[in-house]
Amino acid sequence: MWTALRADRTGRSGRREPIVAVASWTGLDVFRPIAALYAAQLAYRRHEEMVRPWLAVVVIGLLLAWSIAMLLYRRRTLATTVLELGLAAGAVVASRLVDTPENIAAGIPTLPSIWPAGSVLGAAVLLGVRGGLIGAVVIGLADLVAVYFEPTSTTLHNIVLLVLLGGLFGLAVDLAREGQLRLEAVLVEQERLRERERLSRAVHDGVLQALAFIHRRGSELGGESAELAQIAAVQERSLRDLVTRSHPSRIARGDSDLSLGLSALERPGVTVVTPAEPVIVSRETGDEIVAAAEAALDNVARHAGDGASAWILLEGSRGSVRVTIRDNGIGMDPSRLEAAATEGRVGSARSIRGRIEDLGGSATWTARPGSGCTVVLEVPAAAGPRPARLGSQ
Repeated sequence: MWTALRADRTGRSGRREPIVAVASWTGLDVFRPIAALYAAQLAYRRHEEMVRPWLAVVVIGLLLAWSIAMLLYRRRTLATTVLELGLAAGAVVASRLVDTPENIAAGIPTLPSIWPAGSVLGAAVLLGVRGGLIGAVVIGLADLVAVYFEPTSTTLHNIVLLVLLGGLFGLAVDLAREGQLRLEAVLVEQERLRERERLSRAVHDGVLQALAFIHRRGSELGGESAELAQIAAVQERSLRDLVTRSHPSRIARGDSDLSLGLSALERPGVTVVTPAEPVIVSRETGDEIVAAAEAALDNVARHAGDGASAWILLEGSRGSVRVTIRDNGIGMDPSRLEAAATEGRVGSARSIRGRIEDLGGSATWTARPGSGCTVVLEVPAAAGPRPARLGSQ
């Protein structure tokens, strides 16, 4: 799309132009010779009434020559616009030298007829509304000079049309250029975001995975490797934060990136792994999931034993969001949760399962003595907090 937009968009002004300006330049190139031939036809039909028919031939010949030259000369500048306005105004004033005062007072068309309208449009295309109005004023003054400042209804009608034509067409071109600038800014931003996303994926799939492996393996080896593991963990957290903050413009108001909330839980002994792409949920849903994950980490700190580490894995899809919290602690008997609930000790159920079920999701525990514990939180992607239920824990 960007390449197609850049192709042949400089028009005749030597700068990038919106399509309406490019089309206008092309239309004016066709309009000028046709208007000059039309003026020649009108002059020929009444050449016997003219005082100086030879002057009419010279003037219309100049207009036709200029029209052909503009077909060949591909650039439109301030100089060519001023020259064209001067030529159009001169041709209008020449009418008083070609026709008798009686014919002029009777309201016959000026010698160049509609040709000067093209010069007004050219000024509007090049300079916008200001150029269009200035061009209309110049040709309007020439019309008044041609009728000895005694305008007929036709003269006033033509002047009003020129002002409207120059002003409105110039305004349209100005708006088109403004829209063009905004579109280019959007395209540049899209290119920048695509490049940022590409780099984010590359970092996530390569560097972050390598740092996570170094952190995990170094922690398992211990000794001097543990120090290397901590350095890798710090760098992984910093890089992950940079990656997740690269997508702020994609998050709508009222939503949040769950990756950012869970990444804030990362600390020594806790590793968080998130997708390269943002996982967007409502702000309330994100807060509840992060709170549930934090409660699970509190359980790890209290019950998993000294030196236990935890890992949080976030997975997002169109239909649901899944958060897995796993530790390598001492584990527990699978019946422990049921027993705790029976005895009225419902801390995990209230803090974790209650939050997730209120979002329409589910929370499950998998544990064995000596093999750590795994908590899986699964919530619909479009979930939101539900009203509190009577008697709910």
